[in-house]
Amino acid sequence: MDLTKKDLPNVVWIKGRPFSIYTDFRVWMRFEIETGKIREGESLDISYLFKNEMPAYCGLRELFAFSRPVSPLPKNTGTCTAVLLDYELDADYIYSAFKGQYGIDLLEVEELHWHKFLALLKGLKADEMICRIMGYRAYQRSDSQRDIYEEQKRAWEIEKLSPEEQKELDAFSRLFI
Repeated sequence: MDLTKKDLPNVVWIKGRPFSIYTDFRVWMRFEIETGKIREGESLDISYLFKNEMPAYCGLRELFAFSRPVSPLPKNTGTCTAVLLDYELDADYIYSAFKGQYGIDLLEVEELHWHKFLALLKGLKADEMICRIMGYRAYQRSDSQRDIYEEQKRAWEIEKLSPEEQKELDAFSRLFI
């Protein structure tokens, strides 16, 4: 997102030529859902993406350039191969997070540019349920890495005394009564 410019992208570039597209989040969410379901060799109807003229040929790479804009940050975060977000399965949690954090009713909002939607999605607070779910999906425990949850569990563990230790403590305590 370039905040030095007033307008957000509203075209996709195919073979050096711009094609006008619909930019509402619902359109591109549908595209993401459909591309996630497509099987190799199947064709995909993408006509609903274009406002006026549709290109004779359009590969997914050109459309992904718009629907999945690359962000240079954060760096060196590694790669997660797990699917972290499913726009159909997680719709309730996405809706709830936008309504709760931003006051945006995604069912009633007239139009919301896809890139604005993505920016708001990225900015959701970690305590939102959708963020916690995505964190669970991304979690990978490696034996070579320390497990912060195991460390915290040990640090906060309530230890119980053995019966022998309890007897000694009781005997010691009686000395001060």
